[in-house]
Order: sequence, then structure tokens, then C-alpha cells
Amino acid sequence: MTIQQTLTAGRRSPVFATKVLNGSAKLWFSIILAGQAMFAFYIVAFYYAATAANEIERFNQVMPAGFIAGEFWGNIAVIGHVLFAAIITVGGLLQLIPAMRNKFPAVHRWNGRLYVVIAIVMSLSGAFMIITRHDNIIGDWFGHLTLLINGALILICATMAFKWARQRQFSRHRVWALRLFVAVSGVWLFRVGLMAWLTVHGKPVGFDPVSFTGPFLKVLYTLVYIMPLLFLEVYLRAQSSQSVRQKLITATGVFLLNIILAVGVFAAIMGMWLPRI
Repeated sequence: MTIQQTLTAGRRSPVFATKVLNGSAKLWFSIILAGQAMFAFYIVAFYYAATAANEIERFNQVMPAGFIAGEFWGNIAVIGHVLFAAIITVGGLLQLIPAMRNKFPAVHRWNGRLYVVIAIVMSLSGAFMIITRHDNIIGDWFGHLTLLINGALILICATMAFKWARQRQFSRHRVWALRLFVAVSGVWLFRVGLMAWLTVHGKPVGFDPVSFTGPFLKVLYTLVYIMPLLFLEVYLRAQSSQSVRQKLITATGVFLLNIILAVGVFAAIMGMWLPRI
């Protein structure tokens, strides 16, 4: 067999295709790990610091209507939402690290329970903010609706992940836990996707940065708040499939997604998070 024949046979091998698919997933997690860890650090450095200094009005530098004088419960919801954001971000990353599951199962279990509870609380508080402050939150009804749908998906995934863990059906639990992580990451993905778009174009294209409306944002809302679960299903099906073609096509798609993520993460760190710390 010639070298060319050997390489061709290797590319047709299910083992080779599985390695490529797994490699694309590991790269995806590496980018997610770096980006979300930096996001959590930013939340602590900005929001936690503002809260500790009793300067909640500083929230408005980043999120319009983050603090509204006289709205006690609305402000409580905002504070709880952003403070929990750092905890759930770090907690979600820890849940996906195999060494944590294998070497520290008790930590994995209790962190998972905390993750589910915080995911539910954040979904409900987020919905409360959208419903009670929709006139003050930037964006249009479509963006608010997709956020509410994302919150509903989080509630469903959290419930199912907890259910299968309680019943000790861990293969099903892991699938739903991964779905939960992807759904919870929607807000982070929105920031990364927006920064990747701005980096490529060098200016706002397809949306009005003042009213924060436009066709691009409608596409982005759909891609980050609803579609990621469909993308995950494509990956999970390819992972369990024996089709070399399906695995390689999916791996290629994940690699392309990784490029966009990497650009967006770098842009968000340099242009959005570090300047505010």
C-alpha cells in the first residue's frame, strides 16, 4: 500500500473520524474555558466591586436600567442576577472537566445541585426583569422574546438534568447537563458573537447601536439563544453515529465555529471586559 493509499484509508477510518470530532470538541471547550473564565473575572471585578462599595448605580455604565431608583424588587433581581452570573459561569466550567467528575464526585454532585438551583433562579429573575422593565431594556420585542424562550429552555434542561441524576441514569443526565450548559451560555455567546461581528466589519453593520435593533441582531438572538441546542444535537448525533462522513462534516462545522468563537472571545476580552476592570 502506498503512502497516499494509507492516508486515504486513514481518513475513511471511523477511529480517525472520531478523533477529529473529539479534537474539535476539546478545542471548543478550551476556547469556552478561557472566554468564560475571563467573563467571570470581569463580573467579579466590576459588579461585585460596585455592589461591595454600595455603588449599584455603576451598573448603568454597562447595562441600561440596571439600577432604577425606587424599584426595590427590580434592583434586587438585577443584583442577584449579575452576582449569580459569576458563580454559575465558574460552576458550569467545573462540571465539564472530566477530572472533577472522576476524582471529586462529591464536589461534582453538590456543584451540580448548586448549578441547577442558580440556573433556575437566574432564569426566573431574568424573566422578571424583562417583563417589568421591558420599556427600559435596550432592544426590541424580538430580542426580549428570544431571551424569555432561552429562560424557558434553561428551566426545562435544569429539570431534566436533575431528574436523571436523581434516578442515577447518568448517560441521560450528562446529555441534559450539557444542554443546560449550552442554554445557560446564551448571554455569554451573545456578547462573543456581537464582538466577532464588530471585529470583522470594524463598525456596526446590520443594526442601529443606539436603539440596538436591526436584522443582524434578530439573527444573532436566534443563533445564540435558541439554535445552540440544535447545533449540540447535531454534534451528539455525529458522536454516536458510525458514519465517517457525518463525523467529519460535523467536526468541520465545529472547527469553523471555533474560529468565530476565538475571534469573538479575544475581541470581548480586549474591547469589552478588560477596559471595564
